[in-house]
Amino acid sequence: MTTLGNLVRLALGALALAGLVPGAKADDSGRKLSLAPPLMGVTVDPAVAPPGVLRKITVAGTWPTGCTPMGATLGLPMDPDADLGVVLTEPFAFVACTQVQTPYRFDLEYTPVAAGQQDILVMTNRATALGRGRLVTGDAQAPRARYDVSGAWFDAQSIGSGVMISHDFGATDQIFSTWEIYDAGTGGTRWLTAQQGTWSADGLAWKGLLYETKADPASCDLCPLPLAHVTFRGVVRFTFALDGASGGLDAAFDLLPADGPPQRLSNLRRFLPDRVVIGE
Repeated sequence: MTTLGNLVRLALGALALAGLVPGAKADDSGRKLSLAPPLMGVTVDPAVAPPGVLRKITVAGTWPTGCTPMGATLGLPMDPDADLGVVLTEPFAFVACTQVQTPYRFDLEYTPVAAGQQDILVMTNRATALGRGRLVTGDAQAPRARYDVSGAWFDAQSIGSGVMISHDFGATDQIFSTWEIYDAGTGGTRWLTAQQGTWSADGLAWKGLLYETKADPASCDLCPLPLAHVTFRGVVRFTFALDGASGGLDAAFDLLPADGPPQRLSNLRRFLPDRVVIGE
């Protein structure tokens, strides 16, 4: 376990330096560069399941030469919340490898014992970091989010409004969201917050309470004012999905009346951050 732990720490550092963690690399001038397409992906089947259910972890990609890895080993953590390590065994070839990209694939099995999220870090036996995925474990009694949904969101059909979501991903999974809209009568802005919610069993939908907050008028336009009024506006739901075209996240934002069908409030797209790690 000590050797695997050292490999994980080395590979995490290499991932950060190589830019394989979420986010874009930058050149010397500070400008963002586009991310190279990944040569390795991690998938989990089923994507979300309760503790005690056997999961299949698939590591597949394209090796830069014909000397593909000979096998894969899954490192089992002592702590159920710790990261998982997958080590691919590179061959020690005594002859030159063919310079052709070669596909590879390994299937491993793992049974989580507790609800939560675990990173899956893939590396070689030479401590070369290849990439990462995520194992999400949860059910109706202990639901977990499948993606980190923190960030800034907008609706292209709604000018001037926006949603900011803060998500304690991987810990409590609680969401606190602020929503700014324009008042149709006065043209002024209104602020609402979505909070105190829970996730669905598949980790893709969050349902919580919507409040509108107001302060009393003041003579200073820029002075911060204490909260004066809180009004409950109903139950809302965010339903998240991957955008197949951009690789980002989309969200349907609905009001859930007690005596009627859901009412669509907004079709949202996240623009900060603008990338999702496929294979989580």
